[in-house]
Amino acid sequence: MTSDRQAPSNVSADRSVGFIGTGIMGRSMAGHLLAAGHDVHVFNRSRAKAEPLLAAGAAWHDTPGDVAEASDVVITMVGMPADVEEVYFGGTQAVPEGCGLLARSHPGVLLIDMTTSSPALACRIASAAAARGLAAIDAPVTGGDVGARAATLTIMLGGDAAACERARPILGRLGKSVTRLGEAGAGQRCKLANQIAVAVGMVAWCEALAHARAGGLDPAAVQQVISGGAAGSWGLTNLAPRAVTGDMTPGFLVKHLLKDIGLARACAADSGLGVPGLETAERLYALAAAHGWGDEGTQVLYRLYDHGLAPEAGA
Repeated sequence: MTSDRQAPSNVSADRSVGFIGTGIMGRSMAGHLLAAGHDVHVFNRSRAKAEPLLAAGAAWHDTPGDVAEASDVVITMVGMPADVEEVYFGGTQAVPEGCGLLARSHPGVLLIDMTTSSPALACRIASAAAARGLAAIDAPVTGGDVGARAATLTIMLGGDAAACERARPILGRLGKSVTRLGEAGAGQRCKLANQIAVAVGMVAWCEALAHARAGGLDPAAVQQVISGGAAGSWGLTNLAPRAVTGDMTPGFLVKHLLKDIGLARACAADSGLGVPGLETAERLYALAAAHGWGDEGTQVLYRLYDHGLAPEAGA
């Protein structure tokens, strides 16, 4: 469908952008699009989480399909693969039949899933979208709540090359790096590689600082010393300072990282690849979740060591 609206010079031709999922990261991301002059249409399971955006000028809709009807481009940033499937295909109590994105998007709409999800689901969505005259790409991100607020996310694209190019002006308002890795599912596969590095790296800095503390050193001081050298990582620089002060405010939830680990392990198994480091991280994060910390930030892993709850070698 061609719109007769004229986009101002500071927005792309796709002026009307739908945004589904206004949680920890999505709220900031949608806010950047509003600030850039886009007409933003939102849906979230909990309307309360969208209220700051509505106060800033976003339009509320009662279903994902309603968002699709009002938009040239729709971005989804939800929690789990099951949530992605529900939003796109509908047929559930929360999103009834005929109220999903695929059913209600007009021909020419571009659908961008920025959730970390399954590569197979990304391929399924892309195929279903193409059959309806739509375009769909997977565009998961890394950078957490900090990157979402600062618009410095790293965005990994999978899908048709022309659709990915069309998405760039909008995605460029959300991140500092936008890279196409291949066809549908490639963005998700890259993100799972990222999550392997994140999860295993989290174990590394937690264990390093716990080792320092056990030897009578101040873990905060050790963090400052080693973060600038070969041991440095994003987690050690940004999450470790929170962890050692007991701040477990989530930038990314433990339960979501466990979901990502499960997806990565399944893909690795399909490829015949062993991932022993990831298996170790999964055991530790599952233990954190068993202690009731699934809704804490991923830096809560340090608490296992700090509280003497990490299993001993061989356990």
